[in-house]
Amino acid sequence: MKRLCLVLLVAGAVVLLGSVGWWWLTYRDVIGYSYISASEASACLVGDSDICRLARALCRGAHPLTLINYRAAAFWVGVAAASSSLMMFGLGAGAPRRLSG
Repeated sequence: MKRLCLVLLVAGAVVLLGSVGWWWLTYRDVIGYSYISASEASACLVGDSDICRLARALCRGAHPLTLINYRAAAFWVGVAAASSSLMMFGLGAGAPRRLSG
């Protein structure tokens, strides 16, 4: 059980870091050119809106098409995996232990 928790935690952390990197590669130019503010772009990390779609459209020339198609679902998959592992670890650690005898 602990091994599964650790695998989920590592996988969740890798996906989270990867999604933040993917988001940064997608939105850094539009932030740098002040097309949208950093706070507006940060909302694109966790969701999609008209501002996010506009920013990606403005950035099409600077990135390959596959790179700029950031999806916030990647972030939430990482959050789900990491959260699941932490909940499983907490349930395992807090569960009452039976005494043999």
